[in-house]
Amino acid sequence: MEFDQTLKDSSQELADLQKNSLVQLVNEDLKFLKLKNELAKYEFRSKEYLRALVGAMPLTMHVPYRRYLKSQAVAIKGMEAKPGYSAVFRNSFSPDFLVSCVDSSLATGFDLFNLAVECYPDNDCLGERVLDEVTGEWSDHYVFESYRQIQARSRNLGSGIMTVVNLKRHATLNTGGFIVSLLSVNRKEWLIADLACQCYALTNTALYETLGAKTSEYILNFTESPVLVLSRSNLYKILSLLPSLPSLNTLICMDDISTQELHELNNTLLPVKRNAKGENISVLTFKQVERIGAASNLALIPPRPSSVYTISFTSGTTGVPKGVEVLHSHLAAGVTFALTSFRIPTYKKGKQLHDMCFLPLAHIFERMIASYGLSIGTGFGFLHKADPAVLVEDLKVLKPDILCLVPRVMTKFEAGIKNSLHAETMSNLAKNVANNILEKKQERFSAHGGPDHSILNNVVFHKVLIDRIRENLGLENADFFVMGSAPISKDTLLFMKSALDMGMRQGYGLTETFAGVTLSEPHERDAGSCGGMGVTTECRLRSVPEMNYDAEHDLKGELQLRGYQVFERYYKDKEQTKKAFDREGWFCTGDIASIDTKGRISIIDRVKNFFKLAQGEYIAPEKIENLYLSSCPYLTQIFVHGDSLKTFLVAVIGLDLDILGPVLHRRIPALHGTHGVQLVHVLNSNKEFRKELIIIINRFAKNLQGFEKIHNIYIEIEPLKVADDTITPTLKVKRVNAFKRFRKSIDRMYEEGSLIKSEKL
Repeated sequence: MEFDQTLKDSSQELADLQKNSLVQLVNEDLKFLKLKNELAKYEFRSKEYLRALVGAMPLTMHVPYRRYLKSQAVAIKGMEAKPGYSAVFRNSFSPDFLVSCVDSSLATGFDLFNLAVECYPDNDCLGERVLDEVTGEWSDHYVFESYRQIQARSRNLGSGIMTVVNLKRHATLNTGGFIVSLLSVNRKEWLIADLACQCYALTNTALYETLGAKTSEYILNFTESPVLVLSRSNLYKILSLLPSLPSLNTLICMDDISTQELHELNNTLLPVKRNAKGENISVLTFKQVERIGAASNLALIPPRPSSVYTISFTSGTTGVPKGVEVLHSHLAAGVTFALTSFRIPTYKKGKQLHDMCFLPLAHIFERMIASYGLSIGTGFGFLHKADPAVLVEDLKVLKPDILCLVPRVMTKFEAGIKNSLHAETMSNLAKNVANNILEKKQERFSAHGGPDHSILNNVVFHKVLIDRIRENLGLENADFFVMGSAPISKDTLLFMKSALDMGMRQGYGLTETFAGVTLSEPHERDAGSCGGMGVTTECRLRSVPEMNYDAEHDLKGELQLRGYQVFERYYKDKEQTKKAFDREGWFCTGDIASIDTKGRISIIDRVKNFFKLAQGEYIAPEKIENLYLSSCPYLTQIFVHGDSLKTFLVAVIGLDLDILGPVLHRRIPALHGTHGVQLVHVLNSNKEFRKELIIIINRFAKNLQGFEKIHNIYIEIEPLKVADDTITPTLKVKRVNAFKRFRKSIDRMYEEGSLIKSEKL
């Protein structure tokens, strides 16, 4: 009876998804009548039909594009504005219903990848540069395994994980229900492990190399994960944690390990032989587990749409990460959003595409991009070593068609191009020609939308400058950039669009929405927004009167989301889940957005007192301020400020000069004889003196990560006063008022830059 009920529930689940599928939209909406007729030659909903439908995307190819640009999202009838809220907005392609998936037969990541294998079995899937052990040189090309090969490997690995873990737990070999953890930089084994989990309806979670051992320990114990798939570089770190990991019984190393070292690991170096449950602990290699899986050959256990695909942990303001449960239905909706939005040039349709899997797979942005790419036969390359500095070197080898970046990397590209154009080795004539071309391009893109098809551009500008810039970055095959994670300067967008003659697409999304739910169009004249809502999600704005945002009348307020990409719960956290949603089921993002006349969204502020820096890291300023004040005896006040277009924090500080004065006099002899207001003035006037002071202060901030530490300062004896309305009587910083009060000083600090380090990629 229980099995029959499961089948009934599953059938109902799929039937509900089909009602709102992309297939249904194309079949019923007259806007897409031409596409419907083109697909009529295939059996409805057959594999051939679905392949043709996916190949016909995005939806913008089947409507008058200029008309769409003017109305990308629309207010929905019957869901008009009401006191405290804006109207509800949906994508103009699908105003009557939100789209759930491509088709109910493609309602999970497992379904989508298997269709890609059927359609593109011999396509490049996952590739890497190979090291020649004799010469020590890396190959000048990427070596790929095909979709068919990766499918076989992932099924063997999944079968092996099920076998090993269940033998240790004395359970039947097909028993699921446990969580697989991953700890590694991006590499093909990471994605093979992810696909392996999908083969057996196993949930996985990613640990963060950058957040340290304590966070890894917390996640492993919170999820009670019995198995960890990790790189060799992390193996010995985890071994030291084993005594405090009661559930872990299996470590699977992605790298090959010699028989002798493996023997020593399992017989000598393990600090404990059994976990708290009495299960044997062992270290195995990735290939060993694949061989075990091939031998046991367990039957596949495909996930349902309601199965949890991954638990993606986000950093919270309290320091304890929250685990977002991402279901397979969220993944399927996210891929559908990407398919209906990303535009592959017509001449590349059906051809092999490549993408550099560069952004961390531990973050949701790259997970979404990987899921999309693995659904359409894209080949993913990986950096040949775990160092972002080799990105351009590897791009030149791979020559990707698609590239997804965060703004910080884009600004590095911008700086590199500008530096090369002002190099001493470049003649004045060449510099003038290059600058003139870029000025003409920027003037053109500022005045007109759409790609530049002019003869001057194609015959002159490309041959003289643009093609050389593209080749120097390995981007000669790239058609557009996709950016997310943090806002990016409009000036950077315009410069890069001009220098590369390429579309720039900026999206908005969160871990709670399986990354992007909006995406700007690539060649808009008035660039800078995140585009209109995608077809899977709807939004509205909530007024925030305390911040002077009126959603009902001005279309500015807190962005609220609902739809097929929006998560349902945080893992084992009912309290935070309840806080995240309002009574009508809207997810409250905490982001302040505006919606323009075209229905496009721009993120302009945060409701809560935390924000992102340009590299995508969340900052909780109150936590940082409290830590500085509680750890550093020289500080009396501190107001930490960050800008989402910058990569570092600045601060306005108050000092106890009676304590600090003697310390500074010893460290900086030139300050002898200066005291009080005079000392403050000298410090503010001399950046080398301030640099020394920042180093002193930051030595007390041992519990902060690098991006949480202050990089430049402005000093007063008592900068924050109740009389100035910059702090409350209980000494809490009034951030909006403090920013207004110190705006000029903050601008000067950012113009001056970080005083403690040069930025790295």
